This record gives sequence, C-alpha cells and structure tokens, in this order.
Amino acid sequence: MRKSGYFLDLLKLDIDQYKVIAVVGGGGKTSLIYRLNEELQALGKKVIISTTTHMAYDPMLPFVKSADLEVVPEMLKEYGFAAVADIEETSGKMCAIEETALKKLVPLCDVMLIEADGAKRKPLKVPADWEPVIPDFADVVVSVIGLDCLGKPICETAHRAEYTSSFLEKNLDAPVTPEDIEKIVTSVHGLYKNVDHKIYRVYLNKADVLQDSSPAEHIVEDLAKQGTVAAYGSLKEAEKL
Repeated sequence: MRKSGYFLDLLKLDIDQYKVIAVVGGGGKTSLIYRLNEELQALGKKVIISTTTHMAYDPMLPFVKSADLEVVPEMLKEYGFAAVADIEETSGKMCAIEETALKKLVPLCDVMLIEADGAKRKPLKVPADWEPVIPDFADVVVSVIGLDCLGKPICETAHRAEYTSSFLEKNLDAPVTPEDIEKIVTSVHGLYKNVDHKIYRVYLNKADVLQDSSPAEHIVEDLAKQGTVAAYGSLKEAEKL
C-alpha cells in the first residue's frame, strides 16, 4: 500500500494555503505530478492537471479539452480529478490552453498541478529565454533534477546542452557536479527563473542510481542553508511505498 502524503510531506507542500503548483526542470516532472495527484486523491481533494507547454497524454485520464470546459465540474465530481488541455496533432501530447481560461478553473478544484517546462526526458536543463512558462497565478514552483546527471557530461545529460554549458561556463564534455546542480536550482537565470515571490521547492529525483547518497545529502544541506527547501529520493522507488 502506498504511503499517503509522502511527497506532499517531503516537499512541505501546504495545499490548504497554496493550491496552484507549477513543476519545472528536468526529467521526472510528469511522474511527480501524477504521484502528487494520487496522494491528493487519497486525501479526497479535487485536482486539475494541466500544462503551459506540453505533457505526455495518458488516454486513461479523465480528459477535458478547451472547447468543453463547462464539463470540468462534472468530471471532478465523478472522478476526483481531470486533465485539462488540448492535444497537439503532430506529437499527440497535451498542450496548453489559454492561461486566462486555465486561471478561471482554479476555484473549481482544491489543487491545480501544472507542468510548466519541458526537457525531452533529460535529467538536467537550464531554461532558454522563453522558459519556463510559469503562470502568474501559480503559488508554488517545484524544480526537478535527475541525479543521474551527476558525473556525466553536460552534452549527454542536459536538454539544450548549450544553454547549460554557457550558464555553467564549462565545456560540453565537462561532468556535472553537485555544485553545478546547486547553481542551476538557485539562480534567477537557472531554475529559479520567474519564481519571483512564489513558494519554491527543489526535488532531486533518481537518487536510487547513486551508489552513495552523500552528494544528494550535501546538496540538500547546502540549499537549506540558503533558505531553500529541497529533498531527494526516487519516484521509481516510491512506487513501492
């Protein structure tokens, strides 16, 4: 049986006070959103899942397109949650509806989970000029990084590696270090970009690939000293909880 509220507690997400959560960064965003939704369902919360960019489409999800938003309350009543987005014909992925329309849906749910970034399944990224697409009405931003990037070349682990290389002032073949991760998640030119005065959290995923958890612990401790709430773990391993 899964442990109820595990990630909500791990990331110190106060859903009663802050109901719109945007997730940015590297690989693991969609998995984290779906896991948070499961935990929220166990608590009896009504949840809307959406995206301001693109997100993998699961045909098993209760789904509402932008042309049918009037049925959202009915879907939430029947299923407890609903994915609200359009479908991009070329990719088959969920894509964004108008932000003003999405904002109007907030009062209908207890929590809204928004994928606000893309990384092509890479564990690491530094946003381009137009990224991330965090809606103004978001209360919380959660940055995700896959710890499987540690010790591996930037060119192999980063989405749009040239942005990461330039940001870190390293060549594309340089290995990613814990210090690099700290810089990326705390900089206003990195994953802290467009966070402004929103609540900020960092989740370091795929800790199960590390032979020694010390680097992850070190990053979390350093971020805590800077006032940033961070946690590490494995969404894969959490499936067993």
